[in-house]
Amino acid sequence: MLGLQQIFGKETIVGIDIGSRTMKVVMAEPGSGPYQWKLLRAATAPTPRDSVRDGVVVDTAAISTAIRELLRSADIVATGAASAISGSSVIVRHVKLPKMNETLLRKSIRYEAKQYISSNTEDSMIEFEITGPVPDETDKMGVMLVAVPNDMVETRLTSIIGAGLEPIAIDVEAFALQRSLLDISSTQPGEGMTMALLDIGALTTDVNIITNGKFALTRNIAIAGDAFTNALKPVTRKTEWEDLEAAKFQVNMGALLDQDSTPEALALAQALQPTVDELLREVRRSINYYQSQLSDPANSNLPAGVNIDAGGATVSRIVISGGSARMEGLARYMSARLGIEVEAWNVFDNPGIDSSMIMDSYKAENHSVFGTAIGLAIKESMEHPQVKKAVKAVKVAKAPKVKMAKAA
Repeated sequence: MLGLQQIFGKETIVGIDIGSRTMKVVMAEPGSGPYQWKLLRAATAPTPRDSVRDGVVVDTAAISTAIRELLRSADIVATGAASAISGSSVIVRHVKLPKMNETLLRKSIRYEAKQYISSNTEDSMIEFEITGPVPDETDKMGVMLVAVPNDMVETRLTSIIGAGLEPIAIDVEAFALQRSLLDISSTQPGEGMTMALLDIGALTTDVNIITNGKFALTRNIAIAGDAFTNALKPVTRKTEWEDLEAAKFQVNMGALLDQDSTPEALALAQALQPTVDELLREVRRSINYYQSQLSDPANSNLPAGVNIDAGGATVSRIVISGGSARMEGLARYMSARLGIEVEAWNVFDNPGIDSSMIMDSYKAENHSVFGTAIGLAIKESMEHPQVKKAVKAVKVAKAPKVKMAKAA
């Protein structure tokens, strides 16, 4: 088998998504024939209790042990790993700066960032990507700034090293998700439209707006799967978390839209309705903010050139992912409330991915949770010349290249 070790020498890289409740790992390699990527392994395991708080790993030893056990149970032997971060303290902003080369910008990036980022830049890792020229402003260039608290990155690096792996990169979850769902697909599903990727985690939901394949903005909402689970306590009268989680996946939110729903199904859906509606109000606010930016290009936080006259448009599709995206009828209910098409895509159905080595039943049950891990698993290999040649028909240049950390 032609694996990463043969193509890249010593490195076999996995993508590890360390969530508040669940850890996900994916092992991938460049594919052949019509497939650009071959998924060899995919597995999940519970995140050790209270080991991750507000996006920071607070018990690195426990996470390191959990990573080793997860790799062993999935029969994965790897040398390196890419992981990701998200949360309200992860700041991604598009700005306009005076034209300069990348070397000069790297020297002055902290000074430039202070003008746009309210948090203390001295306690943050700052990265950037030059996104291109600014229309009608020949002396300016577009830059995407990313600022992340040092401890958020460092604790993930420590956890990966403690598991016996080389930390290859710490990415932003929104970028990894865009990579797996949109950028590596030969059908380019994001072309010519504005869409939102709604990643519903345990504690927070990320709203990531992509316009014509360009990453536009991200917003973190503190309403997610755990809030759904807690909302069921009064109606189910269950107290154990595992029982409440199981009850959540017995809810059919479509019962709120059907006249012939049973009283039992309707009661469960009504218990969740206020929490889901609160999340949707925040999603709508995010979409409204995006639209307000379109009409004010001079002060916009969107990528340079994205405005109403240059193809920017209202959000016409929402794709949901994350553990709670598996809830029956959730996409349908969201679509009815927002007036926007909402879908839960199966990341394994990507025409550029060969996932035949993973059991169909496992993919059917868990597809919504692997978007970020797949995006991480393929991140580094996308930069290899041999892989670039193999995927030249895919516009991989649209995958954000911002990398918060890389081992020396």
